[in-house]
Amino acid sequence: MKLTLKMILVFLVAACGLVGVSGYLAVQREVDFINSQTSQGHLKLARAIEPYFRSWDSRQFLQVQQRLKGEILVRRVSFHSNASDDQRPLAAADVGSKLSLDTAVSVIVRGSEFGDLFCSYYQFDNIPGVADVLELSEPLSNRDEYTRDTLLRTAVLMASLFGAAVILVTYFGVELVGRRLDALIEKTRSATDGDLLTPVEVGGNDELTELGTALNQMCQKLDASQRAVLRESSQRISAMEQLRHADRLKTVGRLASGVAHELGTPLNVVSGRAGLIVSGKLSPEETTQSAKTIQAESARMTGIVQQLLNFARRNTPRRNRCNLRVLVEETSRLLEPLAHKRNAVVAITDAADSPPVWLQADGGQLQQVFSNLIMNAVMSKNHGANVSVSMDVVEAEPSDDLSPTRRNCVRVTVSDDGEGIDAEALPHLFEPFFTTRDVGEGTGLGLSIAHGIVAEHGGWITVESAPNQGSSFRVYLPMDAAAAGEP
Repeated sequence: MKLTLKMILVFLVAACGLVGVSGYLAVQREVDFINSQTSQGHLKLARAIEPYFRSWDSRQFLQVQQRLKGEILVRRVSFHSNASDDQRPLAAADVGSKLSLDTAVSVIVRGSEFGDLFCSYYQFDNIPGVADVLELSEPLSNRDEYTRDTLLRTAVLMASLFGAAVILVTYFGVELVGRRLDALIEKTRSATDGDLLTPVEVGGNDELTELGTALNQMCQKLDASQRAVLRESSQRISAMEQLRHADRLKTVGRLASGVAHELGTPLNVVSGRAGLIVSGKLSPEETTQSAKTIQAESARMTGIVQQLLNFARRNTPRRNRCNLRVLVEETSRLLEPLAHKRNAVVAITDAADSPPVWLQADGGQLQQVFSNLIMNAVMSKNHGANVSVSMDVVEAEPSDDLSPTRRNCVRVTVSDDGEGIDAEALPHLFEPFFTTRDVGEGTGLGLSIAHGIVAEHGGWITVESAPNQGSSFRVYLPMDAAAAGEP
């Protein structure tokens, strides 16, 4: 609607300007025509009375001043400097220099004793002793009245044109353009809000109609594209979740042997204590103590199995406020059986009383990331790897960010003293299905999945490694507003 009003205003200003200029030019043209006609009439009159001018006595002629309202005043004047007061012309003295025989010079004299006059001066042959110029003057009232009438007609025409333009342009501008533009704008806003299927109806058979049709077609194609993208995204997310779950199950398989070894000791304790109770050789106090031992070892075995089941269970991705330090500690405990089997040592080097670090994240997914990194560190040697896990809060920026900005991040570092990684393999570590292990020992998905999970949380992973010098993987996770301390 604003565009329509601007168009109306521009049109009206242009129309009124054109009418005003046209009226001014018409008035000027009419004034010039009247002046020309008046000057020619004065010249004819001067030539007609020339014989009487020569025969009359000068004093008698000077007394012939028939000044009637609306009629011509005839005087005999002289532009000589020694002319008497009653012979001086009404016009300025420089008019005399423009005179020539048998021609008339016309000028407008304002504010004379007779009012505003149109004066013409006609020069005869010089007659000694008498004034030699005939002055004919008449009031400008008739011409001014005509000019006022013309201006009034022009003003009325401008007002009429303005009114008609307002009515016509308002109707056609608002109804045929403004409302249709408003409909197109509303359609654009609704499309921005996600409503792509409600068509816009603009009517008519012009460019705006074509624009509305094109907008409807564009929204239909966008809706189809949006649905396709949603389907592909859903399929991609489903595939990623399947890969992540498969990776978790692979980790569970690796943990199975370690868990079996871990369960062996408490099972032997339970079996031995149960045998003593069955033999009946124990006192009541000893029987009670054996039962308590069996209960404790059973709870220990239940906890180990429950941890393994929780890790293997496929959960729906869900972000909650979680304690990152607790996640790392739980993951480390879960991998202890595998570490013991390979004679590896996993140590959390942070102080026990370090403040907790809170993040808005999916705890299960982050636990999968840490389990992959710790497991790879444990397997960096055939036997006896030393693995350290630490956490700290730092300011960091991703090296591959096009517009890097330093952010507060929690950094989880997993280091080992294993065989290390060749420099040629480092750029490809996070590519799917890339592995440095022998055939059958790895799928090459673990680090790729970990990289994807960390990226979804707004973070990144870096690695430093060299052959026979171990490896250090660092996970950077941006912290929320209340990152440190209790929630």
